[in-house]
Amino acid sequence: MIDILNINFTNDRIICYYRRNNIIKRNRKGECMEFMKYAYFKGEVTEFEKAQVSIAAHSLQYGTLAFGGVRGYYRNDKLTVFRLKDHYIRLMTASKMLGFEYFLTWEEFRAVIEELIKKNDIKQDFYIRPFVYCPTPRIAPKKPGLDFELAVYMLPMADYGRTDGGIRFMTSTYRKYNDAAIPTKAKAGGAYINSFLATSDAIKNGYDEALMLDDAGNVVEAAVANLLVVYRGRLLIPNTGAAALEGITIRSVVELLEYNGYKVEHERIDRSMIFTAEELLVTGTAMKVTYAESLDGRPIGPIDYSETAKPGKYCTLLKAEFEKVINNEHELSKEWLEIF
Repeated sequence: MIDILNINFTNDRIICYYRRNNIIKRNRKGECMEFMKYAYFKGEVTEFEKAQVSIAAHSLQYGTLAFGGVRGYYRNDKLTVFRLKDHYIRLMTASKMLGFEYFLTWEEFRAVIEELIKKNDIKQDFYIRPFVYCPTPRIAPKKPGLDFELAVYMLPMADYGRTDGGIRFMTSTYRKYNDAAIPTKAKAGGAYINSFLATSDAIKNGYDEALMLDDAGNVVEAAVANLLVVYRGRLLIPNTGAAALEGITIRSVVELLEYNGYKVEHERIDRSMIFTAEELLVTGTAMKVTYAESLDGRPIGPIDYSETAKPGKYCTLLKAEFEKVINNEHELSKEWLEIF
């Protein structure tokens, strides 16, 4: 049974919102974005399409929001969420850093997620997007008089990104902003115009993703993911004080490598080190762990320019370790999986 909710015609595009099996879908020229039927909005669970804000909402105009991205899994008739408490802590910490003056206890936050999971009757792998935002209609970019709230929506998510090879990077002409401009350890909504510009530029030029450098030319991260470099046998990630977001997946990668007896070092990384690396691993909530195939058309790993890079030793190891964790077969599963 399919219920058509709305159809928009814009230029040569037909955008159709429809509901099938309690999931809201957006279809545009073969592309499909699915949203589960229920969301958390204005302090209660409501239907996704009824969660609406004013066109003058402060967050809509100025990007004044903090968000998270969380993975959930349906395995062996059980629903689990990966490192939910860590995501909660980062969201509340971001709210504090950005001066939103909003707080929810862990117990309250978990109860919201649990209620939404039950209401959507999930039986597949999924993604959770919680965010703290300001619906207040205001024209000035300042805090006095603004109120912030929590909203959450969910969508089905299996594989994310390329499944037929590694990521093809382009060095972005846009630089990652530093902490003197915007707190780099907060997932701040407005700051993602930086990622939007870099990624859009990379895709326009035939690549998959953008490699972000800082103002000094040091490698920071991918536009929407963290990086780990295997360089001359050493496992390196950018310095903690660099402009990179402290991702929960990269933290998990480091802990899994240490669990398996490997040492990970923090260091300044330049672009030439990527060109000559044995592996470049890309980590994030949506993609988990994958590998970079090339940077600016040059293969990462093989010395021969004409060769195609393949998943290396550490990528293969980490993919297997993540699957064990997700399937509740790892020693760290009990610590990292929240069961619903």
